[in-house]
Amino acid sequence: MTNTHIERFNIAAQEYSTDRYPGRAQCMQNVLDLLEPQNEDVVLDVGCGPGTQLVNLSRLIKFGYGIDPAEQMIKQAEQSATNCSNLKFYIGSAEVLPQEINHIGINKIISNYALHHLSDTAKRNSIKNLASLLPYNGRIVLGDLMFSDKPDKHKALFDIVGYGPGCDTPSQLSLLEDMFIESGLSPWAHILNPLVAVIVGKKT
Repeated sequence: MTNTHIERFNIAAQEYSTDRYPGRAQCMQNVLDLLEPQNEDVVLDVGCGPGTQLVNLSRLIKFGYGIDPAEQMIKQAEQSATNCSNLKFYIGSAEVLPQEINHIGINKIISNYALHHLSDTAKRNSIKNLASLLPYNGRIVLGDLMFSDKPDKHKALFDIVGYGPGCDTPSQLSLLEDMFIESGLSPWAHILNPLVAVIVGKKT
C-alpha cells in the first residue's frame, strides 16, 4: 500500500465505517461465515481497520490479531476492543508482517476489502507471506473487489460495492486463484457479483 493510501486511512480513521457500502458489508458477512470460527482458532485480520470484524469474532475464537498499515486505524481498533482481552493489534501489512505475529500459532486468516489497494505483484507477495504463517489445513478467507467479468459492463454496481477506478486496483478473480495455488493454497471462490467475491484457500 502506498503512503498516499496510508495517509488517507489515517485521516479517515475516526469516522471510518466498514459497512459504508452495502456490497462491502455483504462481503464482510460472507468472510465471517466462510471462516467457520471455532473456539480454538487463532485468527489474523489483515487490513483490520477499526477492528470491527475481530470484535465480532472475539467471543467465538481463542485469540485474534489485527494488522493495518494506518496507525490511526490501529488506535481506533484498540479502543473498540477495550473489553476484548483476547485481541491484539499491530501496525503492519501483508507485505511487511510484524515480527510479533510470526510465532503465535495463527491457523486462520481473514481480509476484507484490503488487498485491492495493492498491485498484482504486491498481492502475490502478500498472499505468499500470509500462506507461510499457516499450518497444514490452515485457511485464508479473502473477500474483496475482484473481477469475474469486465468491470465496465457493470458500472451500476460501482457505488454499491465502493469501486473507484481511479484509486483502486482490483485483480481478476482467476489471477487471484492462481496466486493462491502458487502459495500452496487450494482455493474455491464464492462470487457475490461480477465485481466482488470471496476466495477461501486451504493450506495443502
